[in-house]
Amino acid sequence: MKTPALVLLLCAAAFATVDRQSQLASEAELRMRGGDSQGALLLLVQASGETSTAPGEDHIGFIYASAGRQNEALSHFQKSIKTNPAYAPAHYHLGVAYWLAKDHVSGLSELETAVRLDPKAFDYHYRLGSAYLDTGSNEKAIEQLKEAVALNPSQPEVWQQLALSEQRVNDLAAAVDAAAKAVALNPKDHDLRNAYAQLLVATRQPDRAIAESQAVLAENQWDLVARSTIGHAYLKLGEYTKAEKAYRDLLDIDPNSTAGHYDLGIALKMQDQLEAAQKEFQKAIDLDSTLPESHYTLGITDWQLGDFPGTIAQMKAAIAIRPNYAEAHYMLGIAMKQSGDLDGAISELKASIKLDPSTPGPFNTLGQILRMKGDKAGSEQAFAQGSKLKADKDKQLANSLDQGMRGGIMPKPLDAAKPVPQ
Repeated sequence: MKTPALVLLLCAAAFATVDRQSQLASEAELRMRGGDSQGALLLLVQASGETSTAPGEDHIGFIYASAGRQNEALSHFQKSIKTNPAYAPAHYHLGVAYWLAKDHVSGLSELETAVRLDPKAFDYHYRLGSAYLDTGSNEKAIEQLKEAVALNPSQPEVWQQLALSEQRVNDLAAAVDAAAKAVALNPKDHDLRNAYAQLLVATRQPDRAIAESQAVLAENQWDLVARSTIGHAYLKLGEYTKAEKAYRDLLDIDPNSTAGHYDLGIALKMQDQLEAAQKEFQKAIDLDSTLPESHYTLGITDWQLGDFPGTIAQMKAAIAIRPNYAEAHYMLGIAMKQSGDLDGAISELKASIKLDPSTPGPFNTLGQILRMKGDKAGSEQAFAQGSKLKADKDKQLANSLDQGMRGGIMPKPLDAAKPVPQ
């Protein structure tokens, strides 16, 4: 469908005082929106032949970008900046184009320039903050996203990005506050509500998390994230049978959910149903063998059942996936010790200590083995270090388990795994 001639005439009148290049670009955009892409492209070619202006070249580049023609878009954004290096929109659009082309270094540079040239532009701060978040510069992301919400506090997606940034720097109270604002602005968005509920679990507000997730399920009973979050919340409350039911309900909908089987295994394990938990962890591994936590937790369960060869096999599998998995090296050392492989145990315990020298358990177990081998000096040194760390043992164990949690807006409940033995 072509754009009506009357609309084009009105457009021409509106841009009577605008430079010819910008006028042609505006007419091209109208044609593009009206479905006349061929006519729009002809006008863009014509506009490109006019005297360059920063707004005109930027507008041409924007239309090319909207049509998926990134090379032409980049060229015109660059021409716009060459015409006027202080033209902020061109830097912004060029930054976005670079980012979409996976040139993150150039993209960040252009976005930073756009913000510097026009510090009152909401979009610029939001896009730069999101870019910082994507590259792991969380403090910088927070700074830019706070600027964005100060300029325009009505956009829920910005509050959600801010919540994620705050969570990554472990400011969970601020993250909950930002996520609550996102939900208040768009309560029908289940993704926002699920993310908020997950943060409530992470901040030890499981009752509120359950209420939020149940509200989502009232509108969509098939929402797997909400069901998973309810399970996590019940785990936090110590109501393991209710957690089990939540995960079983999830698996009724999606029997091939790796996380569902894993989390069900945790709920069963916490009820001392170790054989049943074993089966669920194995199902999770059968569905996705690349998750080291599944191997680790199955190995722990094997150890509790006295299956030391099983523990050794699973810990080796976990370490093969994540070589710096300190807890897995520690548990492997324990299983090797109990299987009689003292030299192998020493090697694994030393690897664990090298990766995490703040946990007393590996030192104490190493001390026991060295004493068994007659190394009195080495044994005393290991025990002394273990004793020095013992005062912080509970805190360090909690932190150690936290490191095993899976990612996303909220960690998976791997903290439900029982502390590894010494």
